[in-house]
Amino acid sequence: MNTITQEPQIIGKYVISILKVSPDIKTHNRILRQVGMRRIEPDQWYPQVLFLRFFKRMLKIKGDDYLFDLGKKLVQTTVMPPYVDNFHYAVKAFDLGYTIIHRNQVGAMFGQKSKNELRTEIIAANPYPCPFDWGILQQMAKDYAPQARLSHDFSAGCRLDGDHACKYTIDF
Repeated sequence: MNTITQEPQIIGKYVISILKVSPDIKTHNRILRQVGMRRIEPDQWYPQVLFLRFFKRMLKIKGDDYLFDLGKKLVQTTVMPPYVDNFHYAVKAFDLGYTIIHRNQVGAMFGQKSKNELRTEIIAANPYPCPFDWGILQQMAKDYAPQARLSHDFSAGCRLDGDHACKYTIDF
């Protein structure tokens, strides 16, 4: 019998997609077991807090660059919908995917606000480590706006420092 829960959860398919792009599957599997995620089933829902503990430990063991590369590889292996032909649509597609693979989660993965035709601000207030998000956004910029420049506005705060959100700016 399934119990109803209000805690944020993630679908196993997402965990598996992260494992598929991992250059260090042994460490990933060991840490997943340590946090209580022993066997991952694609259609099973798991407490998001366990996956966040996994990311926190990976950040401590492997560092920022590792999670940055993991985010980039996730984008490289994600099949985008056919309508995705620019950076804005790529971010929106990831936001939609985020709402599908998470339940009982408030908010999107990224929030976009265009300042003008040449600049967009992105607010990442999701609970994942900022180097992972930065890798995701950097790869989307490379794929959909290669001439653009993406930057992390550390003056606006950073989740690694305990702030609520990270702010990124993309200049086209």
